[in-house]
Amino acid sequence: MVKSSTPVWVLLFSFLFGFEKPRVTLIAIIMVIVFGVFLTVEGETKFDMVGFILVLVAAVVSGLRWNLTQLLLQQDRIGISSPIATLYYLSPVMFITMLTLSLLLEHPMDQFRQSEHFDNIYHVMESFGLMAIGGFLAFAMLLSELALIKSTNTVTLSVAGISKEIVVISLSVIIYGDVLTTKNILGLIISIAGIIGYNYYKLSKSNQDKGQYQMIPMTMSRKLED
Repeated sequence: MVKSSTPVWVLLFSFLFGFEKPRVTLIAIIMVIVFGVFLTVEGETKFDMVGFILVLVAAVVSGLRWNLTQLLLQQDRIGISSPIATLYYLSPVMFITMLTLSLLLEHPMDQFRQSEHFDNIYHVMESFGLMAIGGFLAFAMLLSELALIKSTNTVTLSVAGISKEIVVISLSVIIYGDVLTTKNILGLIISIAGIIGYNYYKLSKSNQDKGQYQMIPMTMSRKLED
């Protein structure tokens, strides 16, 4: 539920960086989406303060991270303005950070020795094959996210992320038979309505910008005729 506040932080940092102008309509649409996601995942009965703080900090940092990524991608610096180039520079840092944290906290070598998924050569090949597939999908997803940020903005990416969560929840119901309460279903409907509203907002704003752009040469032509 705390993680569902991520679009709010993305929007706030977008205002701070100047990527979006504060508009009541946009703020209302994002709040509707967040409220819908909140209802969809509502149901946790045990509260843990440490977990709450960690997830809240992660949500805030996620909003800052994506806006800094947009700032990097949409600048005209040679070599870092494309998704592939951005991954080229960021991946080594992410790899070292995650490897260090894994060695300190998860002790992967002990897991390899004790896990039944690495007890023979067949299981080793199977496990690394599955990890390679997952890694490739994660790489493709990250690349598409960076391409989306470069073409649009972080708020659009955040809304697309909510769409992904809705698909995941729907698949969990269809494939694994997860049961949704009336409140969860209402949350899904509200989230979908918010996403539709955001798409309509972006389409209307795009058409408005095109209309303003088209008015300029008409005005200039009239001045020339006068």
